[in-house]
Amino acid sequence: MIERLRLVIRTPHEIVLDEFVEAVRVPTETGQAGLRPRGEAVLLAVEPGLILRRSSGNVRFAATAGGLCEGDREGVILYTPFAVLGDDADEVIAELDRALATPDSEIAARRRLGELEERIVAEVHQRPPVLRTRKNHG
Repeated sequence: MIERLRLVIRTPHEIVLDEFVEAVRVPTETGQAGLRPRGEAVLLAVEPGLILRRSSGNVRFAATAGGLCEGDREGVILYTPFAVLGDDADEVIAELDRALATPDSEIAARRRLGELEERIVAEVHQRPPVLRTRKNHG
């Protein structure tokens, strides 16, 4: 049986996608990050761009305005201000470009929020690991 990972793409207004995939690739500042079932827990700042989702030998696409991706061994949730789905990469990217070019106060605010999310993720990665609290004896 093929292992699957639950992928959810969520905007402030709706859940755009909720499906099981074999693998997903998301754009980050340092390149594409690949996520698979039973992978390590991750917290990623996602750059605007194309997301590849592989399932049953097919590759489908999503494009987002960037955001925050949180994942564990069983699933991934991508929080983004805007997302587009489709089967043709060029069409999906073109629709994302049109949306990002449209002056919209919410998209501008969400873009600023994305910048804040990137700083938060960077700070989390710079912190030393959290020490487990010992139980009080007595």
